[in-house]
Parts: sequence; structure tokens; C-alpha cells
Amino acid sequence: MFTCIMSILIVIGVGFVIGEGMDMFVCPVRFLRRRSLFFLRSIPVLFSSSFFLVLTGSTPISLLISAVLLGILVTASNLKLRLLNEPLVFTDFSLLGAFVRHPRFYLQGIPVFLRVVALTGGAFLVYLLIRASSAAMLPRYAGLAGTVIFAILLWVLVTREGRINDEPPALWDDVHNHGLLPVLMSYAVRCRSLPALSPRLPLPRAQGAPDAVIIVQCESFADPAELNAVWNSLPALTHYQNEAIQWGKLLPSGLGAYTMRSEYGVLCGDDEECLSYRLFDPFLTADQSPSHALPHRLKQFYEKALFLHPYDIRFYGRDRMMPLWGFTDIVSRESFSDDDRVGPYVSDDAVADCLLKHLTENERSLAYCVTIENHGPWKKGRLGRVSGEEAWYEHVRHSDAMLDKLVTGIRESGRDVLLVFFGDHRPALKALPPIEGLERSTPYVMLRPNDPRGRDVSSEPVDVTPAELHRSILRHVSS
Repeated sequence: MFTCIMSILIVIGVGFVIGEGMDMFVCPVRFLRRRSLFFLRSIPVLFSSSFFLVLTGSTPISLLISAVLLGILVTASNLKLRLLNEPLVFTDFSLLGAFVRHPRFYLQGIPVFLRVVALTGGAFLVYLLIRASSAAMLPRYAGLAGTVIFAILLWVLVTREGRINDEPPALWDDVHNHGLLPVLMSYAVRCRSLPALSPRLPLPRAQGAPDAVIIVQCESFADPAELNAVWNSLPALTHYQNEAIQWGKLLPSGLGAYTMRSEYGVLCGDDEECLSYRLFDPFLTADQSPSHALPHRLKQFYEKALFLHPYDIRFYGRDRMMPLWGFTDIVSRESFSDDDRVGPYVSDDAVADCLLKHLTENERSLAYCVTIENHGPWKKGRLGRVSGEEAWYEHVRHSDAMLDKLVTGIRESGRDVLLVFFGDHRPALKALPPIEGLERSTPYVMLRPNDPRGRDVSSEPVDVTPAELHRSILRHVSS
């Protein structure tokens, strides 16, 4: 009995120190977080330590494993903040499968020395589990009691903090004030508690609608001159801004990643206030609102709806979501050959050819394209460039050429087509300062080159969120 009591007391004392002490290193840093959620920073450590005590029978080993796991979370959050200017969120755990299938997308953010530390540390922990675990049963009984008790306490605390309130998520402020673990858990519970979004009806067919709509979500498309003073602006983008029926800055919530946030916003038109805690990865709950998607809203206008992404269509569950959203045709990387590649991915030029081919083969159609050519990681030597930044600059000029090719092809077709071209997010080319509110905008243009009514061009830029761009598309089609 004495052994059991001592094991629990050690787990409690050291667990509180681990939980509160390691959270002090979470960025954005605050020396002492608010005391109101002190137990939510520590009880998860007590629970995991008790659980591993059941498995190992060794109090020091169980505490060490818990400390390592929390250290991994803290390091991952700080690395993500450094690369994407955002702390770790609960939806990031849904990407573990994608990490296994496509590791190069994610390893770019992990310094080499940390990869070495992770591998050697993991091997060392396995060795400890095998060699240092104890056969004693009394510590395991103590661990079992602690696991049950701390699981109940954790459930009560998370349920209380997970109650939905009227305040929208404020990730930076909440992590700064309360720490990483409370935000991860409470945000997840709040997201699951949100009511389903209301369905929307298709729009009635209107006179003067374009024959087709082509929407291009261009990977890491941004104005080079805004990122580096020695780079030039994109000539086609600059030219067509003077011919656009609407243009300006797109205001995505992500920086350097989170393609799906911009994609969902433009396709479904739900703004951040509407999404609430869903906003961090709206694809996870997108099956609740298929009627919001453009193919459903515009099905009275366009009988064919193409979704084109020249990569693994399983990413973010697109293989499941796009038919649910009303897309009748899906084109992925299997439709392209190695000759269509520029660098590691299918080129924007080949994608433009595919879109123009679809336009000629279908009388009334909607096409939504997510490009891939300018996806990271941007490494030295890519396209023969001296740095990853220069490789991105070369790729983004290819994207600009794609815009020009699409407009030229539409003009030559004689068809009345609404073309929407935008960047999903800025590229993550270098480490970012741990400051909230960094510039995230990307350019967008809306063009209707063969409009029979000769609409006036927009002389002034209009800055929009992805959801507002969705509404602009509906307005230009149905007005």
C-alpha cells in the first residue's frame, strides 16, 4: 500500500511540474499563464503518466515518456508557428495520415538536427521500455487507479471548458493566456458541439449568365514584389487587373499552408464567423453542408462540374467530398504523364491545357482547379536554382503564364466564360517572427473576356475573404 501511495504522490508532484514547466516554452510565450486553467495544463500529464505506469510498472519511466510526449507537442507547435505563423490546433492531428503518405510536405519544417534527435530519442525510449520496465504489480495498481481518477477529472474539466459561448475562437490570445493543452482540448470539444449549418437552395437560372465558369486556385500564388524587393511583379497579373470585372487582394486565414481553408471558403461561401471552431479545417465537417458548394448552388446553370487537382485526390478527403458537393467529373494526377511535370509536380501549363480542353468539350460547365506546380518544399537545386526562394519565383512566373494562356484560350474560343484566378496562400519561404497579424494576402482577378454585354472593368481593387469571393462569383453569374 505504501508503494502505491508513493507512486501516485510522485506522479502528481512531478506531473504538475512537467505540465506547467514545459508549457512555459510554448510560443507565444508567457512566463506564467492564467491560473484558471492550471489543472488543464497538468492533469493530461498525470493521466498519461498513470497510464504508462500501468504499462511499465516504473514511475520514472512513465513520467519520462509523458515528458517526452509533451515535449514533442510543444516543439511541433513552436515549429509550426515559426513556419506558418500559427500555433498547433486540434485539427492538425487529422493530418497524421497525410504525413505518413506524403512526408516531404511536412519534413521541410523540421530542422535536420531535430529529426536526428527524434529518431535517436525514440530508439532510446523503446530501449528503456524494454529494459527498464518493472515486473512489480503494486505500481501498476497505483497507475490503474490514477488513470481512472485523472480520466474522470480530465473529462469534467474539458467538458466545462468546451461549452460553446458567443465568443469566436481567438487562437493566439487563448494559447498565450491559457497554454497549449487547454486550447487543444477545449477547441476540439467546442467544434464537436457546434450545430450543423443550415442548408442552402440552388439559385434559379438567370439571363445573361456566362456559358462557363473556370475557377483556378493557384498554389502559393503571390506577388513576388511584395515578398522580395529585388523581384518583379507578374506581368500577366498586372495586365489583366486592368481588364478585370473585379480584382484585389484575397484575405486567407492561412499563411504558407492550409490550402483547404481557402478552397472551402471559395467553394462553399461560409465565412469564419459562421464556421466558428470549424474554421481550422472546415473539410473535417464539410459533409454537413454539401448544399453550400458552388456545383449545387449553380446546378441550374451548369450541367457539368469538373474538379481538377493534379495530385493525390485523397488529400483532405477530396475523393469523398467532391462528388458529395456536386462535382460530376474528377481529374487527378492519374490523367497526367511524367512529361507534364515541371520540377516535382504537374505543371500549371499542362493544367491550363486540360481546363481549355474541358471548355471546348462541354457546352455549359463549371470547373474548379487546384494547382500543384508551386507546392513546397522549395529546396536549393529545384529547377536548377541556387535557392528554394528562387525556385518559387520561377514557378510563380509559370503560374502567371498560365493565367495568360487561359485568357488567350478563352478569347480564341469565342465562349462567354467567367475566369476567376487567385492564390490560396502565400508561400512559406523562410522562418517567420512569432508575431500575430502578419500580412497574408494574395492576389485575385475575375475576368469575362468575351462578355457580349461588354461589362465595365473595375478600376479600384476590392479586397475579399475566400467566402466573399464565393459570393462575388454567385453575383456575377446570377445577376
